[in-house]
Amino acid sequence: MIIDCHFHVDETMLTLEKMIEEMDKHGVSKTALISPMNETMFEVESIYQHNLQCLFRFLILQAPSIGLQIYNGLVKNGYLNLYGNNYQIFSKPRNDLVENAIKRFPNRFLGWAAYNPTITESLEEIELYLSMPGFIGVKAHPFMHQYKIEKLASVAALCESKKVPMIIHLSSEKDSYKYLPEHFPNLNIIYAHAGLPFWKKLWPYISDKQNVYVDTSSDYLTPVIVKRAVESLGYRKILYGCDGPYGMTKCNEYDYGAKKNWIEILPISDKEKEYILGKNFLGLIE
Repeated sequence: MIIDCHFHVDETMLTLEKMIEEMDKHGVSKTALISPMNETMFEVESIYQHNLQCLFRFLILQAPSIGLQIYNGLVKNGYLNLYGNNYQIFSKPRNDLVENAIKRFPNRFLGWAAYNPTITESLEEIELYLSMPGFIGVKAHPFMHQYKIEKLASVAALCESKKVPMIIHLSSEKDSYKYLPEHFPNLNIIYAHAGLPFWKKLWPYISDKQNVYVDTSSDYLTPVIVKRAVESLGYRKILYGCDGPYGMTKCNEYDYGAKKNWIEILPISDKEKEYILGKNFLGLIE
């Protein structure tokens, strides 16, 4: 079974029906949905954009002090700035959109309950969603919501007690990737986008931590970076994800096959690829 562990529901960009059509086309059985993080956005394919992406990846890998400065500059005053365009960030997660998607297509969608600790009483809402059919864990975004990793202590304790995983998009806060593994050793943790922005430091740190994983989602990554992550961590700690519909260039068109191909071309056995494409994730949520 192939499962995409990281995808956002935003029907202003991509309808659920079109998503299922693409899932069927590429053999994806289920997708784990997250509420939209920001207002509708489409990227323009250009040499300028491509070169900026390449430069950012190079700096994160080879000159991280500079790369982190660029990373920090992407979010300011509640807006995400990409390629000169500003997109409002949603501080209040729309978990109701995920709930409705699961109700409409319960056999195709799972749900992450997104959590923002800067919002009063949001932890109570998370407990409610985790009790609903189809919800399998919690998504946190210290980067866009701009808070220190320690703010996740309460929800991490909740997830640890309920034995459900957390998926986290890290900010640039120094050593933030160490906090949850060291304070909640029985919590299953997925660091989104292969652990951006700490790739080279994070991979060796989590290599011997059985409960910490990374996903392969987003245009932050490339096939080469995914291959390096697999080489560093092994196939049992990698989870397939897309981060769609972000990265799409045309309304209601998204290619599941592009990110899936990153896994299919890895120089590992088909059996090992099956773990990345679904078995590893199933082990965390069943």
